[in-house]
Amino acid sequence: MNIAFISSEVTPFARTGGLGDVAGALPRALAARGHTVSVITPLYRSTTIDDAVPVSPGPVVSVPMKGIETKAGTAAVEMAEKCTAYFIAHAHYFERSGDLYGAAGKDFPDNCERFTFFSKAALELLRRLDMPVDVVHCNDWQSALAVIYLDLWYRQSTPLGAARSVFTIHNLAYQGLFPRDAFEVTGLPAGLFAAERGVEFYGGVNLLKGGILFADTVTTVSPTYAKEITTGEAGFGLDGVLRSRGNELTGILNGIDASEWDPASDGAIPARYSAQRIGGKRKCKRKLQEECGLPVDGTVPLAGMIGRFASQKGFDLVKPLVERTAELPVQFVILGKGEKEYERLFADLASALPERFSVHSRFDNDLAHRIEAGADLFLMPSRYEPCGLNQMYSLRYGTVPVVRRTGGLADTVVDYDPRLAAREESNGFVFDDFSVDALEEAFRRALDLYPNRRKWLALARNGMTRDWSWDRSAAAYEKLYRRLVSNAAGEPMGT
Repeated sequence: MNIAFISSEVTPFARTGGLGDVAGALPRALAARGHTVSVITPLYRSTTIDDAVPVSPGPVVSVPMKGIETKAGTAAVEMAEKCTAYFIAHAHYFERSGDLYGAAGKDFPDNCERFTFFSKAALELLRRLDMPVDVVHCNDWQSALAVIYLDLWYRQSTPLGAARSVFTIHNLAYQGLFPRDAFEVTGLPAGLFAAERGVEFYGGVNLLKGGILFADTVTTVSPTYAKEITTGEAGFGLDGVLRSRGNELTGILNGIDASEWDPASDGAIPARYSAQRIGGKRKCKRKLQEECGLPVDGTVPLAGMIGRFASQKGFDLVKPLVERTAELPVQFVILGKGEKEYERLFADLASALPERFSVHSRFDNDLAHRIEAGADLFLMPSRYEPCGLNQMYSLRYGTVPVVRRTGGLADTVVDYDPRLAAREESNGFVFDDFSVDALEEAFRRALDLYPNRRKWLALARNGMTRDWSWDRSAAAYEKLYRRLVSNAAGEPMGT
């Protein structure tokens, strides 16, 4: 099949989080399965392209913006065999300081216009490339308009005429919400500023809603999250819209890049190891303790935590957990950056408890690898977690996760039970309530098991031997695409 994958960020070129990781890995996994994949993304000022990779100029595309034809250059880079990344270049929209979506902690005020342009330019580039496309796969609110434009304007007399659309929600909390006057920027027909079958949302514009309504099928990044977002508790106001899609809402668990995240070959860690030869993990722990200024002691459990410092991730439970377990010999290493209150809180903990608590307020991929390899436990007490990747990295590295039962965490971590462990099913510790009490109970259960090295290593190996690769996820997407393509002669399912 020929697949177009449209995303506002793609690893390794530009990323802010999990969306970029998915957009960098899933297309390559699909290409490895024999499909031809075209990935389309903006060319930001911060975009990084390896100097050793040839860049080919592409066609100039022209799209209408507020009644004016606006042009953009394009360029192409080969990501892998049968997988090409195409960049949309426009100085005004994408050549900006700050991150991809804002600066100084605030979104760019014209983000609706920026990603309207991107969505139009992406489809126009596909038209100009003049190649048949079976599936257009759009991701999150930044490319939601491409789903609508495809349905409105590209179904007839273009190479995209038979293309089916897939829309993936990576995090429902980010919806592309804009004031009423932003609707004019989109160029959509006036009738689509409507509550029931349009992008209107409490008097404003909701781009994610439009993608959900107009896509031929909607996916999200784990089966449990697909169920959760149809409830009022986790639906962020769109639960009714999502329920309206019925069986056309599917949860497909993300994967991890098994070539990058492999303790048997990872060049970022001090010793390589595997489920069969796990001894190198002890050296990784010792070196991590040294690097983080913690007492070097192989008998003391070391708990790691990596992520964006935000309430979603459950970081507000960490300080009371550290305080409640003060009597226990346990160390903590935390890596991340985000909300200032957490950066200050963790800095204070590190100052007060230098022999127990080490914090690194930055993004550091190599250190993330060393934490995954050197820690004994990994904490993910998330309020909600669409999929989560770090728990899968941890399982791959024999670092036992302690997680809340939500979203993708519920789909990947099986709570410790001696009977399940014996059948190689248990791989971590799970709690239900979002509370310090529940987290502490699961954490203490983990610490109680830790001294029993035979049982602990068996639990760690259970996680290491599971397939967390993108090939598993790509196979599920492939099945979904084939179902859509087989129905291509019918009416678009989203309208």
